Amino acid sequence: MVFINDRLASNSASPSSAPLSGFAFDPERVEHQLREQIIGQDRAISSIRRQLNIIKAGLNDSNRPLLTALFVGDTGVGKTEMVRCIARAIHGREEAFCRIDMNTLSQSHYSAAITGAPPGYVGSKDNLTLLNQELIEGSLTRPGIVLFDEIEKASNDVVRSLMNILDNGTLMLASGQKLLSFRNTLVFMTSNAGSREWYSRRWHQWLPQSLQNRLRKRIRLQALQRRFDHEFLNRIHCTEFFAPLNTSALPDIVQIQIQALNQRLRKRGIRIEFSANAIRWLCSTGFEQHFGARAIQRLFNQQILAPLAVCLLDQHRDQEPLTLIADVQQGQLIFTQGQQPDSGISPYPKAGQAI
Repeated sequence: MVFINDRLASNSASPSSAPLSGFAFDPERVEHQLREQIIGQDRAISSIRRQLNIIKAGLNDSNRPLLTALFVGDTGVGKTEMVRCIARAIHGREEAFCRIDMNTLSQSHYSAAITGAPPGYVGSKDNLTLLNQELIEGSLTRPGIVLFDEIEKASNDVVRSLMNILDNGTLMLASGQKLLSFRNTLVFMTSNAGSREWYSRRWHQWLPQSLQNRLRKRIRLQALQRRFDHEFLNRIHCTEFFAPLNTSALPDIVQIQIQALNQRLRKRGIRIEFSANAIRWLCSTGFEQHFGARAIQRLFNQQILAPLAVCLLDQHRDQEPLTLIADVQQGQLIFTQGQQPDSGISPYPKAGQAI
């Protein structure tokens, strides 16, 4: 006769019934959202997907952070944006992570901003730190996320204060009264190390692309080894080298900017459509590779947002839906009013109407 306790015991002992992690995020969905928003970084995205698979399967070391990743590359290639997209995919909002701008911690005594004031100093009993405990520790179903941005610009003492986080996933504040846990946390770091050395070598542009990639990676590795202690680099799970943006990625980046602009204008009943000539003009005007996507953002602000603001202030004084067509004439971007649908029904609500 089989008793229920025996059946339950046999089920609990069965390897097939062992649960995975309790996290609610889907690595495939996270990867899909990253590929929609991050252009030209397929290798880095694939690496993040593999790491998230390990976390989702519950195979990570429980005595260390879930993930420690260092993103290395030029400015404007999507390193910080990658972390924003991960936060949006996991938590539903892109600001759901703790960001520490390490360029503000360039002096050695600024390590107290991370670890708190030591005993005997003002504020030592308050356990004040730049680290947001709620965003770092996350929840049972969603991991916390922390970003140490531009870590190479911080002082050596500040960087060394992070080694215990990378090693065993905890940080005891200097007062000795509070312990922060990073064992349920995705720890990201970004760095521009090696960019200056790479762009100072003008002759590399004549090399084949594959050789350029290997040389760029070697220069960045050497820059990281000069800047950081080996024991610090050895505690990082994965180091991803972001590729520089090229002209083939520009149309996709411009489309992302256009979608974001239309999203902001939607609540006002306004839509902007860009002609193929306008998109080509934006891609060919003012792009500099070593500035990355930020050059496109500046161009978008100067050539689109500024004249668009004048157009809206002069023409759109009522609350009726409006469609604008952006085109290029005589080397200048102009906006003209498009025709409304014959049915009179607009896909955008009027101002004040719920979306």
